[in-house]
Amino acid sequence: MKQLNFILLILCLGLTSKTLIGQTLTNQPQIICQGETRPYRVDWQAPDGPDGTPGSTYAWSVITAGFVGNIVPNQSPGGFNNHILINWGATPPGLYQVQVIETSNGCPSAPVTLDVQILATPTANAGAPQTICQDGTTTALTGTVGGSATGGTWSSSVGGTFSPNANTLNATWTPPVGFNGVATLTLTTTGMAPCTAATSTVDITVTPNNTIALSSAVGTDAQTICINTPLVNITYTVTGATGATVTGLPAGVTGVYAGGVVTISGTPTVSGTFNYDITLTGGCGTITESGIINVTPDNTISLTSAAGTNAQSICINTSLVDITYAVTGATGATVTGLPTGVTGNFAGGVVTISGTPTVSGTFNYTVTLTGGCGTVTATGSITITPSSSITLSSAVGTDAQTICINTPIVDITYTVSGATGATITGLPAGVTGSYAGGVVTITGTPTVSGNFNYTITPTGGCGVVVANGAINVNPTPVTSPIYHD
Repeated sequence: MKQLNFILLILCLGLTSKTLIGQTLTNQPQIICQGETRPYRVDWQAPDGPDGTPGSTYAWSVITAGFVGNIVPNQSPGGFNNHILINWGATPPGLYQVQVIETSNGCPSAPVTLDVQILATPTANAGAPQTICQDGTTTALTGTVGGSATGGTWSSSVGGTFSPNANTLNATWTPPVGFNGVATLTLTTTGMAPCTAATSTVDITVTPNNTIALSSAVGTDAQTICINTPLVNITYTVTGATGATVTGLPAGVTGVYAGGVVTISGTPTVSGTFNYDITLTGGCGTITESGIINVTPDNTISLTSAAGTNAQSICINTSLVDITYAVTGATGATVTGLPTGVTGNFAGGVVTISGTPTVSGTFNYTVTLTGGCGTVTATGSITITPSSSITLSSAVGTDAQTICINTPIVDITYTVSGATGATITGLPAGVTGSYAGGVVTITGTPTVSGNFNYTITPTGGCGVVVANGAINVNPTPVTSPIYHD
């Protein structure tokens, strides 16, 4: 029995020696990435074929602790186990040994091993999405890499620039001039050969700058209106912004933002020139728009001639004391209600009423301003007194009487208008003249003889008016004594 065992031992040693010569141990250590599946084979070259040494079997294993993959056997063309696949799966990174033992004729070979270095799977994280403004705005990137990666390179779907360069994980990205929309930035790992690069993307939303444009009629942003008159609404269409402030408006006018529209409306209660500004809020960019509202005050008119000249009482055919008014705002004026001979004119901001009335009566005039703002008038009155008059009202001829001395005259009467009194001169002694209630009465008994030409002159009122008459008083005749023969 001892002799048989010895013979078998010699036979195994011989076989083992042949088998070891056919095994290939190259490229140690092998470097692979976590999760890969790789082929492994022995005894596949001459003098052996691709199915290994005829009659041999092969036992494969990963002898390092931590292996959690699986071995797929019999991968040679003939389905023999000299060629296998190892799916490394989730085996952690580290150094592992693959071992194969060939058995031929019941005799195992010495183990053959291969060192395999598993690198961690590279990872990339491009960071969280960001939103920035168009033109001149940059974004700081927050890329990170892990696993076997030692760095990363940035790229952009729309171009732009990375500063200081695209190989800096925390580079700053500036979008192309004029670009707005969504740009996708990709971070690709580097320095992890032979592992496949990992990538990660992040979307950067580039928001266009705010815009504002007049949407009401052309010229509504440069209005000239009258005080206390509603403004024609001024509207602007806004994009991008979330609000707006409006400054510089007159009292009574407001600016509001709603639904992408700025509306300026109202009724100004103060006059002046108001330069307004609209400043958009929210969104991107410092965007403003401006306009002007000129608010014209109401016209004014004020008496500039002496107090009371706007309520004159004058005689007919007598020149009026000029009545003048200072006017602001208006471009003209009309004057109505004046008597014939009197006119009203506007020139250089002054209304002048002047002339000589040729009719009598009370005339209430109105000055109405034209042009400018508001309905503004001024009123006054001109009372024109007619010339005084005197008319004989007693019987015709009573103003030319011839009577005897000491004989009562026939009363002479005159109707007087316009006057407030009268003076009578040239009457004979015993005859008097009086004025009462618009009547001049001459009455009495002359006590002297002669021819008396009298004159009546009304007093007060207008004009110089007289009436003349004559009273001839005959003396009593003197009869001589009667003579006789």
